[in-house]
Amino acid sequence: MKKTVIFGFVVTGILMFQSVVAAEAKKPVNERAAWMDEAKFGLFIHWGLYSKLARGEWVMFQQKIPVAEYAKLAATFNPVKFNAEEWVAVAKNAGMKYITITSKHHDGFCLFDTAVDDYNIVDGTPFKRDVLKELKTACDKAGIKLGFYYSQAQDWYHPGGSGGKWDPVQKTADFQTYVDTVSIPQIKELLAYQPTHLWFDTPHAMTPEIGRKMVSAVRAIKPDTLVNSRLMYHGNQIEGLKPKQLDELEDIGVDFLSYRDRTIPPSSPWAYWETCMTLNHSWGYSENDNAWKTPAQVVKQLVEVVSKGGSFLLNVGPTAEGEIPKPAIDCLAKVGDWLKVHGESIYGATVTPLKGASDVATVSAEQQAAEEAQALATGAGKAKKKHAPVDYRWLATGREGKLYIHLFKWPGGNFDVKGISGQVGKAYFLSNKERLLTFTQTQGEVSVKLPAKAPDAIASVLCLEYATEKEK
Repeated sequence: MKKTVIFGFVVTGILMFQSVVAAEAKKPVNERAAWMDEAKFGLFIHWGLYSKLARGEWVMFQQKIPVAEYAKLAATFNPVKFNAEEWVAVAKNAGMKYITITSKHHDGFCLFDTAVDDYNIVDGTPFKRDVLKELKTACDKAGIKLGFYYSQAQDWYHPGGSGGKWDPVQKTADFQTYVDTVSIPQIKELLAYQPTHLWFDTPHAMTPEIGRKMVSAVRAIKPDTLVNSRLMYHGNQIEGLKPKQLDELEDIGVDFLSYRDRTIPPSSPWAYWETCMTLNHSWGYSENDNAWKTPAQVVKQLVEVVSKGGSFLLNVGPTAEGEIPKPAIDCLAKVGDWLKVHGESIYGATVTPLKGASDVATVSAEQQAAEEAQALATGAGKAKKKHAPVDYRWLATGREGKLYIHLFKWPGGNFDVKGISGQVGKAYFLSNKERLLTFTQTQGEVSVKLPAKAPDAIASVLCLEYATEKEK
């Protein structure tokens, strides 16, 4: 006897619903961020002097390493295995449309040629090559957008930068001096590389006046460069922002919201938003961290983000020699293979009325506590509320005329959908569009006959295509 699985939900006028969602979501007036509607998936790269210590990007802070001692790492930082085209190829093969790399993290060291001082990869290391320049060339060649993470406020090396409290040299200037002599000059330098976006972080000591000054510097040089909300608010604050605070962000010139690390929000008040995850537990390279996500986990997180209207930024931490770890490359390649077949359900896809079906989370309380501790250790901050991982059976995305149901757990038998007011013309899997599936539709209920086995090991995508006026 065949098993019939009924997923009951109401889809009343799905196409009309999508237009309403688009109308209600808040978008910047000038539409600078419109490319995010299509891109959806990007590569985050945490790389710098901390990679030499192989204990993550917060090692200087966590171990309270004196500024002068930490700076000595630059003298032996020589990543001869770095190849910009290889890094970009990893992103492209994974189906990613943009890259965000740490041009300067909280340790103050720059991966570009800055005139502020010699504490950078060109002037201060034996490598003497401008990583951002090489990545820009490779990205342009591959058709990948490139943006830069820049720690605009927290800086443990330069005097006056926020966050540094253990070395007397850190306190020899005030924050405003730091902003005027380090942060804003370097932001202007970064714009010479023509980035599509600037990704700010940990806004300790930031004020609206300083935020406006930084955005004004960006708009004066490259008006279409996007600015994220961590210019002014930590990621863990975004879900709790009030309408007045969101309006202030828009007034300052912020283009998209950046949610807390490792968090997928249930919804967002802005149409343009992004969340970031990392492929293991660490952001910067950590030699003892081998807790790699599987391709299935990555795809499920990507689909969840897109189903809620956001973009997904997934991190890797290259080694001090300049290599992306092989387990990360292998995982991303398999995600890319899945996207080659199922990309239309991701790129440019929209939210739908369907929230997905889930089982009880299988992650234990102990594991959740460990993830929270790891997030705190790497600067993400404590969440305002618990975001327990959800074990989804399916999630849906859509576009005009089509509904995509991503099946992570194969139901077998029939897949019954209640409450569809539109007339379905075709049902098929994206992995085999020519093989139409048998279905019936009666008074708003569609029943699709499924094969015994799932057509895709990671996630099978069932497409319900609405009938055209000619087909009705």
